[in-house]
Amino acid sequence: MEFAVLVKVVPAAESATFDPARKTIRRDEGEQFLNPFDQRAIRVALDLRRPGETVTVVSMGPLSAAAAVEGTIALGVDRAILVSDPVLAGSDSFVTARVLARVLAERPAGLVILGKWTTDSETGQVPAELAERLGRPLLSAARSLRRAAEADRFEGTVETETGSARATFSAPAVISVGEKIAKPAKPPEGGVASPPLGSFERFDAARLGFSAGDVGLLGSPTVVGELTDQSPHRGAVRFDAGPPVSRVAGALAALRLCLGGGDGNAGSGRWAERAEPSTGTALVLASDERGRADSAALGLLSEIRRSLPSLRATAVYAGATSSSTDMGRLAAAGAEHVVWLPAASGSTARTTAAALDDLLAHDETVETAMFVSHAFGREVAGRLAVRRGLGLTGDAISFSARSPGELRFVKPALGGGLLAEIATRTRPALATVRPGGFAAGELRPAPEIQTDRGPMVEHDPSIAWAGWDDEPPDGLADPDSARIVVSVGMGAVDMLPAIRTLCSGWGAALVGTRRVVDAGHLPVSRQVGLTGRWVAPEIGVLLGVRGSPNHLVAWRRARALLAVNPDPTAPVFGGVDVGIVGRCDEVLSSLGEELPRLLPHRRAP
Repeated sequence: MEFAVLVKVVPAAESATFDPARKTIRRDEGEQFLNPFDQRAIRVALDLRRPGETVTVVSMGPLSAAAAVEGTIALGVDRAILVSDPVLAGSDSFVTARVLARVLAERPAGLVILGKWTTDSETGQVPAELAERLGRPLLSAARSLRRAAEADRFEGTVETETGSARATFSAPAVISVGEKIAKPAKPPEGGVASPPLGSFERFDAARLGFSAGDVGLLGSPTVVGELTDQSPHRGAVRFDAGPPVSRVAGALAALRLCLGGGDGNAGSGRWAERAEPSTGTALVLASDERGRADSAALGLLSEIRRSLPSLRATAVYAGATSSSTDMGRLAAAGAEHVVWLPAASGSTARTTAAALDDLLAHDETVETAMFVSHAFGREVAGRLAVRRGLGLTGDAISFSARSPGELRFVKPALGGGLLAEIATRTRPALATVRPGGFAAGELRPAPEIQTDRGPMVEHDPSIAWAGWDDEPPDGLADPDSARIVVSVGMGAVDMLPAIRTLCSGWGAALVGTRRVVDAGHLPVSRQVGLTGRWVAPEIGVLLGVRGSPNHLVAWRRARALLAVNPDPTAPVFGGVDVGIVGRCDEVLSSLGEELPRLLPHRRAP
């Protein structure tokens, strides 16, 4: 069996810049390196390879990426291919998957492996779009992969939002890997003693049968619009002198002022009742891979009612049954209509996308379809985009309508340093949306809701899920709905037991930075940051958090942010509203019961 590893050469976040005219990243300037997730994909392929089998690396990028791509031969791969042509510049994920699929059609591989996303765009769309173009099953965000005695049989474990899941499948297949699956592939210690024996090739667009109009900016169904600098701008009011009780009192007063300034970034739970007939439909996939209601979809439905009031908010629920409890939750969150897709045992994202394809083919009123940016939602969205030839915006954090039919999505780029506005040339407009960024409003009692039966989600024989391993309940609040969210950095991990107790008393959710999660102090489901979840609490408390841009970007919708850190030079103070310089233990004892008192009792919307 042959292996293909798809890699991308990405710019270092601190040196990357955007071309304001072309609205693309300048990929031929500054430091460049192989995407860290793709480095792990190479390691996995090399470890799985058996005698007589080959590993081919394929990349698409500018000529400046040639050295990094050719350098993979020193890691032990047999062949490296760079697809490079000026007409490819500006290609979105839809076109990128089309080009890479054409290369793989010429060089078939039993297993195609790539990172779950890249550090420059963070969309995670290419694995699903590529799998659909190749007609293969996809194992997303794998954290372990084992080859059976039979050459084409594999067992894998993937990361989920609540823990992990196990699956078995046969090649041909596509695998996207997470960072915990392996260490990055590196050259042998001491370097390469002799010239690499593998081969390096370069393809251009014409070699693959593409014209200039098929690829690049001209061929991409999504278009980048306005760009906004998203460097931290809050600027903390800092309290660094006097006894702890005085610093805490000053910080609480400053937070009270922040909270008094309107509805805040997280948005209100309210929306206007419909006064006029809708002009179109907005679909939301409201169930997860196990046929359960996805709580993150509730806030998305509410935000559609707030930001796109002319569209009819419609929840699509794929499951074995349509639970009356779940239907009530969807209605209370703002869904005006539910389409139930009956799901057969063994259905997957692949067959869910096929059912949605059928649904869209018979409903011309749909202006947009949105999916929560979990692995399941990304796969369904990517496959649907390919099936219907639609543009897909990945990891959006907000959306609006300039005019009827003119939807705009906003997503982070370059490690969260920029926000990019994305429009699509196709309809309906597809988007995956970061969970946790929207408040879920509730109407009590829930209104009557129309429920219709849609196409069947068929059984998928290409992959078999062997079991789900959920993390045990920790008794703490859900980060997507908690009014207070507390984040722990490495500077406060020694206080975790006390912080857990404090969070329980506050009714707060506990989360952590990537380093805290990687060290095993908190589960993956509680990682906040660019590669984790986003949160939108009324109050965010960052304890012992250094303040990397990758962590702070996920708090941009928080209404008020408080940081506690003993280091007065910590970058976190540049990205929050209020800062206390001091040890976490002395500050927390003074915060005590005072912090929740800043929040009035929630009133019904």
